Amino acid sequence: MKIRSLLFTSAVLTIAAANQALAQTSTPPAAAPATPAASAVPATPGTAAPPAVAAPPAAPAVVYKEGVIRVGTEMKQTLGTMTDVDKGDNGCYLTLKDEKGAEFIEIGKFEICTQKPPLKGKRVALAYSLETIQATTCYGDPKCKKTETVPLVVGVKIVE
Repeated sequence: MKIRSLLFTSAVLTIAAANQALAQTSTPPAAAPATPAASAVPATPGTAAPPAVAAPPAAPAVVYKEGVIRVGTEMKQTLGTMTDVDKGDNGCYLTLKDEKGAEFIEIGKFEICTQKPPLKGKRVALAYSLETIQATTCYGDPKCKKTETVPLVVGVKIVE
């Protein structure tokens, strides 16, 4: 039990250190309104990719308490057991269970769906960042230019 607690604490500290390093290498926008510049959704085969527009750097996640961080205005869990991974219209949908068995779903970068080794059934630590993605109201339509800024899982690490 003590080893599990140490692994848990280590994973949270690793995520916090990575977010802190990110904060030191980029300057977050000072109270800028959340007006996304471009869609971060990759092009569908057979269609042209939207023009790349530099978006302001995202603010780093803030550790709230052990296993929970604040990303933007939302509280997010950083640890769980992966029960399902599904590619969706605007990201990779991750279904996890926390240590109490409660299920929660997060959206992550598309690359997470094909990450090796497979994540299903593994205990993982999640890293988040505020990212701009195609709006869910677009339902995956590549012609739709609506976007939204959401806490996105940008990294997954197997911890056990």
